Amino acid sequence: MNDVAWSLSTLGLAALCALAYAAVSLTKGARRFARVERDGGSALLGRGTMNGAYWVLQPVARALVRLGATPDAITLGALALGFAAAVALATGHFGLAGALGIAAALGDGLDGLVARLTDTGSEAGEALDAVADRYQELTFLAGVAVWYRASLPWLALALAALVGSVMTSYVSAKAEAQRVEVPRGSMRRPERAVYLLAGVALTPLARWAAAHHGLAPVWGEAPTLASLALVAALSNVDTVRRLGALRRALTDRDRPSPPAPTNAPTSREGTGATLARHQLGALVATVTDFAVMTAAVELARWSPAAATALGASAGALTNFTLSRRWVFSARGASVASQAARYAVVSAASLGLNTLGEYALAQRLGVPYLAARALVAVAVSLLWNFPMHRRFVFSATAERAS
Repeated sequence: MNDVAWSLSTLGLAALCALAYAAVSLTKGARRFARVERDGGSALLGRGTMNGAYWVLQPVARALVRLGATPDAITLGALALGFAAAVALATGHFGLAGALGIAAALGDGLDGLVARLTDTGSEAGEALDAVADRYQELTFLAGVAVWYRASLPWLALALAALVGSVMTSYVSAKAEAQRVEVPRGSMRRPERAVYLLAGVALTPLARWAAAHHGLAPVWGEAPTLASLALVAALSNVDTVRRLGALRRALTDRDRPSPPAPTNAPTSREGTGATLARHQLGALVATVTDFAVMTAAVELARWSPAAATALGASAGALTNFTLSRRWVFSARGASVASQAARYAVVSAASLGLNTLGEYALAQRLGVPYLAARALVAVAVSLLWNFPMHRRFVFSATAERAS
C-alpha cells in the first residue's frame, strides 16, 4: 500500500467508528464512561469524542481478555508500534506512520481497560505505562524532526512541539509530587495525540493534492505543520500557566502572599478571563494590523516584510489603548512608564512577527496573509500576553519603575 492508501484506509475506518457511535447514541442514548467523566474533556477534545473512543475500545478489550493478553504485554506492544511509527515518519511515510501511531494510541487506552476488566492494575503497571507514553510521544515527534531536518523553520516547529510536550508533562509531574493542583490546560496528552495523528494522517492526501495542482511543497506538509504549530503553541502556554500556579502555591506555603495588585485578576476573574479579553483586544488590533499591511502591499506595492512592520506598528497603538483601558484596567498608572515598557515588548514582538513573516512568506512560499495569521497567533499567546500581564500593565512593575 502507498501512503495515500494508508491514509484513506485509516481515515475511513475512523469515520466508520464515528458513524457507528453516532447511530448508537441516537438510538440508545450517549454512552458514558466513569474514566472519561472523571478526567473530563477540553475545548479541543470533548467528552463526547472521548466516550466514543472508549465505546469502540470496549469490545476489543474484552476480546484481548479472552485471549489472555496482559496489560503489560499490551503496553509493550503499543510501544513497539510507536517506535515503528517514528521510523516511518523519519523516512517520510506519513500515511503508514498515521496508521501505526493510531494503533499505538489505542493500545495506550486498551492496557488500562484490560487492567480494569481483569482487576490486575498495579503501580508497577502504571509506571511502565507512563514511561511508554513518554517514549511513544517523544519518538513520534523526533521522527517528524528527522524528516524535516533539511528545513530549519519546519525543524524548529517540530522541536518546539517536542519541548512543549516534555515540559507540560514535567511540570504536571512536579506539581503532583508537591501535591499542588495546577490548571488542566487545553493541550494534554490525549489532545496532543489526536491532533498530531490527524495532521500526519492527512498529510499524504495534502501532498497528492499539492502535486496534482502544482502548488508549493509547503501545502503538501500543511496538515502536519498546522498540528505541530498548535501543539507547540498551546503546550508551551500550558507549561507556563502550570509553572506559574505551582510557584504561587509553593510560595504561599513559605510565607503569606502579598496583597494582590489592583489590576490583577480576582478570585472571581482568573487568568482565563483576562486571556480571553486580551485575545479579543488582540483580534481588534490584528484587524487594524492586517488592514494597514494589506493596503501597503496591494496599493503601495510594499514588500510583505516591510508592510508587516507598518501594520504591526498601527496594531500596537490599538492594542496598547485597549489593554490599558479594558483588558487589564490599568488607567491609574503612569501612561509614560507603561508606554516605555510596552515599547520594549512591542519591539521584540515586531522583530518576531517580521522574522516569522520573512521565514514563512519569503523563504517557504506561504501566502503572506496566511503566514501573518500563523505568526500573529503564536507571538500573541507565547510573548505578548505573559509580558503585558506581568510586565507592561503590572502594578508591581509600576511600583518598581
